[in-house]
Amino acid sequence: MDYYLQFDKVFGSVNPFPYNRSLVQRIETSRRSLEGSLFIDRVLKALNLSQVARSYPPKNENGLRQLHQRICDDNKIALHHKLSIIYYLLLDADGNTSDGDRTAEEFASLAGVPDRYQIFMKGLWLMDGLNFEVALEHLTHPSLISDFADDIITVLVRHAKDGDYTLPLAYYHTVQPSIKSSHALQLLFDAVARSSVIDAFDFSRAHAEQMRRQLFQRLVSVVLEGRPDEETAERALELTSLPFDAEEEQWFKEYLESGEGKKLGAARDTLLMRRIATGHAAPAGEKGTWAILMEGVKTGNGGRVQA
Repeated sequence: MDYYLQFDKVFGSVNPFPYNRSLVQRIETSRRSLEGSLFIDRVLKALNLSQVARSYPPKNENGLRQLHQRICDDNKIALHHKLSIIYYLLLDADGNTSDGDRTAEEFASLAGVPDRYQIFMKGLWLMDGLNFEVALEHLTHPSLISDFADDIITVLVRHAKDGDYTLPLAYYHTVQPSIKSSHALQLLFDAVARSSVIDAFDFSRAHAEQMRRQLFQRLVSVVLEGRPDEETAERALELTSLPFDAEEEQWFKEYLESGEGKKLGAARDTLLMRRIATGHAAPAGEKGTWAILMEGVKTGNGGRVQA
């Protein structure tokens, strides 16, 4: 009988039971934090094992035995996937001991879990434990393909603290995944736009026209919806100084004059800043200087001086 099929050899003594109340509570707390779906849940669902996901975490030894058995008995799952799931369960068990990942690593060696599957599952396990920074040390490994990239980016953006998007941007720039969902793309773009106006501008230009327009106008919105302060004023100056092409110029004008952007408090000041930046005179009935306009954006009170 193959080693991985033998529960007692794989898990050893389960007394005390590794999935004690404390661990189960941590797992369920993480599941709620990840909007109801752990990464192990997503793996199981992708393998058509949603029923197995509902049995995780196991509440007692019999539950763990049944979970192991159901994974092993499914003939539609490739062996390396079965081994990877068991490896993940052993990381749980090791996490409740002082021996590090000894049991999981021993299993991986004896059962022949491919290295890249170990790296990937350890990364997902760390994501499920909300240990994002260490998780990325694994998930950005060059041997991996970008499975679950949309989910990883979504989680990292939503858990960014104090507007610091270092982790999702580091993951994206290192892995360069293809983003499949519009929701994940918007979250990623917002993270880029809040971190760098220029990078977001370049990012928008890498997409086809319809999406490019949406992203460009989203950049304008992200910059101007910020809290009225000196940083927002500086970002507005950076935005209005960008080298727009003819299409972007038109999108910018339409968005702030007649589109959703018209509702933004600094919309008119920003349009005037753009006219000045491109060497055009202010419209009749309005006068302005950089200092007046910047102050208007900074305070949110409008910096125009009526003629």
